[in-house]
Amino acid sequence: MARLEIGACAEVIATGRIGVVEDRERTKVTLCFYDKEYIEPEYITFKDHELKPAETPAIKTSQLGPFVRGELTLDAVSNGINYLSEYVKTDSKAYKVSAADLLAGVNAYDGMPPEDVLKWIDTIMQFEEDLSFPESPWEDIVDEVKEKDILSLAYNELEEIRWDILEENPVELLPEDFKNLRECLEVWVKSKGKEYPESLTIRIAQQFDSDSIDKQSEKTQQLFKKCLDSLCDKKDPKAIQRRGYCYYCGTKIYPNDWIKARDAFLEYYQLTGDASAANTLGYIYYYGRCNGGVPEYEEAFKYFSIGHAYTYFESTYKLADMFAHGYGVVKDGETANHLYWSVYKQNIKRFVKEDYECKFADAALRMGNCFRDEIGAQKDLETAYYYYLQADFAIRKRTAVANHYGDTVVFNGVQKALEEVRKEYTKKGRTEQFFYPGWTKWALIKHRRCRLKVKGLKDGVLSLSASPIKRFDEDKAPLMLITIPKADYCELRDKITIKTAKNSTFEIADGSSEIIFDHVEFDYGKRTTKFYLYDKCVGEICTDGYSFTAPAVKKELSGKVYHFVSVCFEESGRCYDYLCDDKSVKVGDEVIVKGYDGEKAVKVVAVTDKYESQLGLPIERFKKIIKKL
Repeated sequence: MARLEIGACAEVIATGRIGVVEDRERTKVTLCFYDKEYIEPEYITFKDHELKPAETPAIKTSQLGPFVRGELTLDAVSNGINYLSEYVKTDSKAYKVSAADLLAGVNAYDGMPPEDVLKWIDTIMQFEEDLSFPESPWEDIVDEVKEKDILSLAYNELEEIRWDILEENPVELLPEDFKNLRECLEVWVKSKGKEYPESLTIRIAQQFDSDSIDKQSEKTQQLFKKCLDSLCDKKDPKAIQRRGYCYYCGTKIYPNDWIKARDAFLEYYQLTGDASAANTLGYIYYYGRCNGGVPEYEEAFKYFSIGHAYTYFESTYKLADMFAHGYGVVKDGETANHLYWSVYKQNIKRFVKEDYECKFADAALRMGNCFRDEIGAQKDLETAYYYYLQADFAIRKRTAVANHYGDTVVFNGVQKALEEVRKEYTKKGRTEQFFYPGWTKWALIKHRRCRLKVKGLKDGVLSLSASPIKRFDEDKAPLMLITIPKADYCELRDKITIKTAKNSTFEIADGSSEIIFDHVEFDYGKRTTKFYLYDKCVGEICTDGYSFTAPAVKKELSGKVYHFVSVCFEESGRCYDYLCDDKSVKVGDEVIVKGYDGEKAVKVVAVTDKYESQLGLPIERFKKIIKKL
């Protein structure tokens, strides 16, 4: 007798009962019987000689349609075994499942015992390829809704019903168990493919947003608009929010319209109280988008205050902007500085953990402004430059991983700030000197433990390799943000090398070459740094000073050369860079550009040529001059 392998059908010689081989151990074979109970089958173990191979029943292609429609049961096809071969026997032309057939099956099995419903669904899933079900139930729906999209949705509903039966093992199915599945199919079948269920409308409206919809075909754009408008008419909050962003950013099917965007976010906020809408409304009012460019500061302050209360960083730093400049409020540099610093502190924690989409660039730019423009601080160009370098590094990181609205403005603002301060800040050199252990501020991120490896060099110079240690709840330790203004250097590092002055000495408590510490103390008189772990001194270094040398950064000019003009908008006083194909445009000329409120006539304030390596942003992020006046 042929050996009975797992998955094969076997007949019990004594009784004629047929089961499926579930397991075997030497001469013992365990069969699974579905004939009495499908959801909880019976398992019985036999000896090899008590069994003989049985032919596994197979379904025929001519039986697929009747089976899906509920005209043929699994019992009938399998002669009561309730188990079929995984292969379909071809006896006529191939069958392709239809929404009408599946709906007929739903109607046939509605009210039937859960066990029978499960047999029907399991068999459909077993032969889904033979039935030509769509492969991916969650792929984007493009151009138009097709029957395959309805079947994908129906297949997902079948899976939901299957798992509900298996997990709950109900005595009977409730009417609502088939509700979604029936609605999904009925609307399509009765309208002959002209209408589709609301669940599909929601799915289509959620597929795209203001960043991605313009990349789709014209048919897909119109389908998206139809679904989104339908949901907005029904006061669906998420749909209202999504359409609001489309009007805010401007798309082919929803051209930029500040009034419609404002009204959408007002409606969304009234429906949900979501502070993200308040944050967006704050921007609309701050820049006077619906008021001919004239700011509406009272409304801006109101909505930014709501956003700030819910810790929206954009709201916090825009609120600070209002205090810094006295826009609609009493000018108060101290308050502005405090708010900027709160955003900076919270976002640097995210940035060193490689969350490059955070608001660190925006906060660092504003901290630089505080020390350049004396906003709650004394003028200090070195400190201003320090923050501008961080902002530059952060915005380049952000634009490399994401395409956020307004990032081009932030990038240009940082470049102009660096350029302006660089003219006055002239200190040069790649090495940062420390009389005391100031370098530990880089490694001691939020008072964490750090590893310091000590190596002696010639003339009593010590080489110190420092790195933060990850905590038990972290996958990796945060990186160190090293910023050296005079070297034009800012970088995230996982390890830094510090050198001491000559004739330095060190001592480590356990006699090794490594110190694990979480804080330090410095004795100015003895010039001794003591390293502590949990308040216990674990090592010390005596030296006249420390130094860190920033790596040399080669700034090579490469790539294509692009022609730019800088233009100034009178309403905001801000300058922006635009690509310009017309080389005859010069400083003082007026040109037409596309601004936030459509086409504008603006004055050219600068003309430059830049290599691609100097841009910092992808070239497609820059707008073009429309024409010269």
